[in-house]
Amino acid sequence: PGPAIGEVIGISVNDPRVKEIAEFALKQHAEQNLILAGVDAGQIIKGIPDWNNYYNLILSAKHSPHEFSKFYNVVVLEKASDNSLKLISFVPLF
Repeated sequence: PGPAIGEVIGISVNDPRVKEIAEFALKQHAEQNLILAGVDAGQIIKGIPDWNNYYNLILSAKHSPHEFSKFYNVVVLEKASDNSLKLISFVPLF
């Protein structure tokens, strides 16, 4: 059987799908100029009603290659049936 509803699963920060989710969050956020520096941590919660996956990620991003990265907490919902994503929150951490 697959994961239980509400099961929390750790992520691999190098997983290409996790990086796609992070890039999606950056593109959807109002500050369009952010460049992904990396995904630093996160988790997936499986089986959210009407969605398949709830990604809660900590990512680092910057406005240009020459500045220091800032950290953000992003939440993205994923629905596998139609391959859709929805940005729920994008919060600077410090």
